[in-house]
Amino acid sequence: MTDSNNIQQADLYTQAWYVWQAGRQETLTAPHNYLAPVSTTWVSEGETKTIKEFPGTWSVEHDTLTYVPDANSSVVNEEQPLTAPIAFTPTAFGEQSLGYIDFGDLRAEVNSQTDLIKQDTHRFWIRIKDPNAAPRKNFRGIDHFAIDPKWSLPARFKPASDDEQDIHDSVVKTVLQSYRVLGTLEFDYEGKTYSLIVSNVFGHAYIFFSDETSGTETAGIGRIYELTAADILTLDHIDFNYAFNYPCAFSLFCTCPIPSKRNHLPFAVTAGEKTPKEYQY
Repeated sequence: MTDSNNIQQADLYTQAWYVWQAGRQETLTAPHNYLAPVSTTWVSEGETKTIKEFPGTWSVEHDTLTYVPDANSSVVNEEQPLTAPIAFTPTAFGEQSLGYIDFGDLRAEVNSQTDLIKQDTHRFWIRIKDPNAAPRKNFRGIDHFAIDPKWSLPARFKPASDDEQDIHDSVVKTVLQSYRVLGTLEFDYEGKTYSLIVSNVFGHAYIFFSDETSGTETAGIGRIYELTAADILTLDHIDFNYAFNYPCAFSLFCTCPIPSKRNHLPFAVTAGEKTPKEYQY
């Protein structure tokens, strides 16, 4: 028989966090996620570029990127061999993921971003991801603050009343990031009310924020908090234990948006993920 005096009761609040963190690390360490990038190549209007790891050429004309595969190079797009040129034309302001092309284990992600100066045009970038990249092979987890329920705070979501865009600077100084504003999340902390912009980031309800730990205990650019989009209208709390790092905390080859000043919290949020050992920005 089991001695009931020696049974430890599971703390379901903490257990739930570790379940979430395990899922996050499984996603992060996937073969073509943000531990796998090995290069980024930018291509602007009138330019043609080659990428040493990937066969073919990339050129831009009339705000359209065209990839021409090398003959017999065995590249794949949409699960089919790509034997002819393929063109990508952006349809969005800000950042847009346009597609990807595979060559063996390597993946070429095709993206566009609005040019900082000529905002009616785009700059294109091709990010190569290699499952054998050192950051993925050497990953040892993410440091974090101690899980503390005090950082689960009552909150209220207020939907946006118009079609506002949240425009951000980027860690890449020559491009802009832009996302549709879903609304604001208001919460109280130590007797004061704070408000954070919630953006629609490729179908995810994200808050990009910084606080007084940014650049010391946590990554300098800030962190991200994700809301459950399906339950956003009935949301009743924000739990900063679930604040997580930007992709650019793990890789130089990312174009993360910098949190706007209105999403800076003037106090230390000692909850969530800390600066990774691999921190870049």
